[in-house]
Amino acid sequence: MASTSNNSSFTLYTGGPFSDKIYQQSSLVNTYIDPANQTTSQKATVTTRVNIDSGDVELYHKLPAGQDDILLSTFKSDGTSIIPDQTKYDQFFSSSHLYTQKQVDALLNDAKIAGLTNAKINLPDAQYQALKNQPFYLSASNASTIDPQNVAAGNAAIGQGNAAYNAKPIPTGKKLLRYPLTIPELGYDFIRITAYKYVTGGREALKLKNKKSAKERLLQNNTPLETIILPMQPNFSESNAVSWGGDNLNPIQMVAGAAAMGGIEALGNFGDREKLVEAAQGAIKDVGNDLTAILSDPASGPALVAYFAGQAVGANILSRTAGVTLNPNLELLFKGPNLRTFAFNFRFTPRSKEEAREVKEIIRVFKKNMAVQRSYSNLFLLTPNIFTVEYIYNENGSSAGQQHPYLNIFKPMAMTNLNVNYTPDGTYMTYNDGGSLTQYDLQMSFGEIEPIYADEYDSDSDGDVGRFNDHQNMGY
Repeated sequence: MASTSNNSSFTLYTGGPFSDKIYQQSSLVNTYIDPANQTTSQKATVTTRVNIDSGDVELYHKLPAGQDDILLSTFKSDGTSIIPDQTKYDQFFSSSHLYTQKQVDALLNDAKIAGLTNAKINLPDAQYQALKNQPFYLSASNASTIDPQNVAAGNAAIGQGNAAYNAKPIPTGKKLLRYPLTIPELGYDFIRITAYKYVTGGREALKLKNKKSAKERLLQNNTPLETIILPMQPNFSESNAVSWGGDNLNPIQMVAGAAAMGGIEALGNFGDREKLVEAAQGAIKDVGNDLTAILSDPASGPALVAYFAGQAVGANILSRTAGVTLNPNLELLFKGPNLRTFAFNFRFTPRSKEEAREVKEIIRVFKKNMAVQRSYSNLFLLTPNIFTVEYIYNENGSSAGQQHPYLNIFKPMAMTNLNVNYTPDGTYMTYNDGGSLTQYDLQMSFGEIEPIYADEYDSDSDGDVGRFNDHQNMGY
């Protein structure tokens, strides 16, 4: 696998035509003198050069000083490629071997991101948009790896557009997996779980107004990675919670709070000296009058003297001497929202060799997508992929593929825990045809990425929820 020695960014290359803007990066890869022999390899350096004016990407075998680098291939922006020496190319990137193919995929992915990022910074917008729509760059631009909000003129991107955050390649397999492998044509409901690449908020995450919801940011213009179809479970439940807590405010704190508010209001008139002085004097006068009234009250004054004496020495003198305490004015106040969590348990009992392989791939897909990702340089850890979970109603009925109208819906979720029990019945048993275990238990825990808000139960923009009175589903 390609491991980049300087993957934080592509640097400007000055050896090309004067009119072209070319960026390059050197990477350490495995090379095979005999492409048919994947057991004997040696390290070599490959230089990737991306021309943001033409969109072309060139890969060179970098040789020691004094020798000309060898051009391995040119990948044109229109999606075509030129390979001057196929034998030499196959020593690095033979298409007949998955390992070597991953090397070139990793380098080209870096080149696409670097090309789009630097084009956004250095080229007119029309030229940048034209480059985005070239066949070679479509996969990168459609994957939302370059977000115009993440790139400011003359500055490196702070979001996923920064090449330093590019993840090492992740293996992909079947796009659609299901268990049971063959479902009778009876219109069964099912659960659909889909993995998506995590999309960062970029600079927009720092805005207060017009901030995208988690669903808009993570799912809009984001291509599903893998989808798993699983049967409904015997027990479904949800729990919505909001954080409330007791809060105290005794009379002395009330007076101090009023003084603080008065002082802050006075600062609001900072530009008008007369109003500033008037507001500050008014706040001080009000606090003085309140304290004087309290302390001069023959009934409560002595008790407050004892309270302040206790505060001075760090002891509860008021309760010790009088058996009373200040009224705390205890009230239950709203603290904030809570994030919902969900747990799912699935029992797999493969009934054929094909279904056993499907079960194995389903478990591997969940493991892969919930795992932490690494950047090429190993300097950064990247957010794992996220998931959507949907209850789908009547697979073969008139509402085929629609979310269940009488079950809750979910916001995008992160998988926080995954447990696989290979012997759920306490006995080790395997089939003699391939070695699959007879049963597997899969336990998954998910956490929603964003809290639930009341206004989201009446939405024209979110088709999953719909208008409140339409009773499209149970809502969140």
